[in-house]
Amino acid sequence: MTYYIDLEPTCRQRVERQGYLVPDELQLEEVIPASEDAKFLPRWDHVLALINRADTQSHYNTIILYDDQRLIKVRPTTNKLVKKLRQHFALDYHNDICKTIAKALNIKKNVPYICRDFWLMQVGPVVAHNRTWFRWQYQSDMWDYVDNYTRVIVRHRMVLQWAISRKVMEKRQHRCKQIASYLKQQTALVCPTFKLADLGHTHSLEVLDKLMVKIEKYKRALILGKVGFLEFTDEVDDDLNHNRYWQLPDTEF
Repeated sequence: MTYYIDLEPTCRQRVERQGYLVPDELQLEEVIPASEDAKFLPRWDHVLALINRADTQSHYNTIILYDDQRLIKVRPTTNKLVKKLRQHFALDYHNDICKTIAKALNIKKNVPYICRDFWLMQVGPVVAHNRTWFRWQYQSDMWDYVDNYTRVIVRHRMVLQWAISRKVMEKRQHRCKQIASYLKQQTALVCPTFKLADLGHTHSLEVLDKLMVKIEKYKRALILGKVGFLEFTDEVDDDLNHNRYWQLPDTEF
């Protein structure tokens, strides 16, 4: 079987010889398939990694790795691709995950995207205002740690290596579990196919109630921001809670 058939032959031979792929070392010229579509949309259900290449002088900014080992270089940056997740999944990364759920859970950086069984975590440094992302398939991926590197075995056949220590990777995994645990407890429609006990992280009913209050408050703040209200204080929120929502114009959240 020939692996990574979309790689330039010399690169493909190197990957096969070493036994693992280092996504962050992939160069645009090493990936053969390309898309000129500025509005390109990935096959999201099969995405394995969004590899940031926004620091090059090329008009290609991202390499997409799929779970069948196919690759393609595309024009949109990883930031633009992540913004388009809302077109396929139920949650918006910026509004639903970062500004509400993650904020309520006190997750301040390296916020992952969690919806259903699609768990997308940041695995690279910020380069040209973009980052590399990896899809963690929670139920099947196997992890190994060598020095300050992390290797993940995907579906028992693909091995990827990231320049991240075990400690850092486990912190990022924990953030994924925090958000997944919250979503699982809130609605079976968002993340329905794994058992809550498998996460090892359960919110008490008291904590859930407090989180819901905070999330609803952040949603109101976002609505006010969209209609031009610059300051959102506890006093303003209290006023809105006393039957004054009729003063707000119709705004899509």
